[in-house]
Formats: sequence, structure tokens, C-alpha cells
Amino acid sequence: MSALTTRPRVMGAAKACLVAVSALGICVAAGCASGGRPVQSPVRPNPLTGIGTAGRVLAVKIDNVGIAQSQQRGLDGADVVYVVQVEGGLSRYLAVFDSSHPPGQVGPVRSARQTDIPILAAYGRVGFAYSGAIPGLLPDLHRANLRTITPATASDLFSNGGSSPTYIRPGQVFSRYHDLALAQDVGFRFGPRMAGGTPVTSASAAMPAASFTFTRDGGGWHIAVDGHPTSLTTVNIIIQHVHVVPGKYTDHNAGHPDNEVFTVTTGSGTADFYRDGRVWHGRWSKLTDTSPTRYTVNGGPMLLAPGETYVILVR
Repeated sequence: MSALTTRPRVMGAAKACLVAVSALGICVAAGCASGGRPVQSPVRPNPLTGIGTAGRVLAVKIDNVGIAQSQQRGLDGADVVYVVQVEGGLSRYLAVFDSSHPPGQVGPVRSARQTDIPILAAYGRVGFAYSGAIPGLLPDLHRANLRTITPATASDLFSNGGSSPTYIRPGQVFSRYHDLALAQDVGFRFGPRMAGGTPVTSASAAMPAASFTFTRDGGGWHIAVDGHPTSLTTVNIIIQHVHVVPGKYTDHNAGHPDNEVFTVTTGSGTADFYRDGRVWHGRWSKLTDTSPTRYTVNGGPMLLAPGETYVILVR
């Protein structure tokens, strides 16, 4: 599996300074000036990684089934990657990118799902790139507080004219859409490694027809998907235990019913947090779709390591 961009790591005193700022939970809601350009603050840290300053946000729905795993590009440039279940027990990625370090290309881009809307609601009016959606879902997507970016609305931002596999160019998205929301507080907290935790060398999570294994690799975790090693790594892993229920809509386009599923990310439940070769067991809670998700251990905030986070949404 290839990736075009790998985020530089922050080391030494600079990293310590960023960690200290992030641990304070300093985060200002994104806003826009009257001219439509986002209000930027040079001292505002990136609340999605704890590294650098906040940029504008683009989320992309990415294929993760079969041959698509070897066709993936740009995932190593994501700040946050949500792993969500879709029909048939398969998985898809919902990857979140920051305008300060966009990969050259991201994809293969696939269709939106009902689950994506409440996940992205906490991010504000960000860009959402996807290849299409079943007819019943389209009105919900149009009502959502999102900037829809598809081959039908912005074909020149995609490769291959919308054919499969299709890739989007995030840099061009950010150059065109200056009104996308800045990264804001969606619940992550960063800081020094907390006391406790249990030493581990690997972690795993599974959906009915997909599996993920994370193996300790230096300062992070190396990722294998469906038993196949990849070039992907992450600093943090959150295995968030959720309810997966029947979706609102059924896709009849293929000539037979294709039942959607919906992953419930508003509410509360248990979660497992992995960083620095250790695991902590705690909880997650989200009051409303637009609220940040609070991740806690023994009632206090779980502090993640500065860097990217994979959030695996499983039962």
C-alpha cells in the first residue's frame, strides 16, 4: 500500500513545547472573516494532532476492500483516520486532512455513508470528498453542514474523470475553497504519557468481514489489514466500541437490495487507547452529533501522543 506524504515528526524541545500547549486543551472554534476567508491564529495549535497550527479541513471517503488496499494513496498524510463498517461487514476509511500538509493525491475515493454525517458534524463546515451516495442518502448529505466535493460537483479536482480508481488532489481543494472550517476541538487531548497502562506489543480489532492488526514499531504502530502488512503507521490507536445498527436506506442500484449499516457515534461506551507501547482502558462519550467526543480513563482525559490517530469503530 503506497502513501505520498508522511508527516514530519516533532522532536526534542519543540515537541515538549507543543505537548504542553496541547495538554492545556487550548482550542478556539473556527470562524470566518466577512470576506469568506478563515480567521487564522498563529499561536493556535492543531487540535487534531497537537503538532503545528490548525489548518482548514478536508475529509475523504477511501476504499479499503480487496485490490483497493494496494491502490491507496495519501493516507500517511491524514491527521485522523476513522475506520467504519459498511454493508457486508466490510470496512471503509474516513480520513481527515489538514491544509498545512496536504498529500499530492488521496484515494481511491468511494461513496459516502450515513455514518459519515454525525462523525463530521463535530468538525464544523469542512470539505467532504466522496464519489457519490445511494439516492436516499443524498438529501441528508445536502442538508449537512458540509462542503460537498464529488466528481459531479468538481470533476477537475479528481483524477480519471470519475472512473475507478479515482483520486482527489487535496492541495487543489484547499486552493479553491478558502471558507472551509479550521481544525477545531473534536475531543482529542495530547500530552506526556500517563501513569499506568499495560505494556503491549500489538493490538487488533475486527469487523464481520475486515480485520486490523497494529504491531509496535519504534515510536508508533505498524498496520496490517485483513492479514496483509501495509506501509501505514500511526502514533495513536483508539478502539471505540459502538453499536452498529441497520441504516436508514437500502441501495437497489445493483439490482438487488444492499442493506446499509449505521455506526452510532453519539452516546457513550467503552474504548481502548494505545500509545507508546501501552494500552489504557476507558470510555468515550459524545452528547450530540456536533459535540466533541470525550475520551477518558478513570474519569480524567486520556492524553494521546502528538501525531496521527486511527479511530477504529467496532462493536
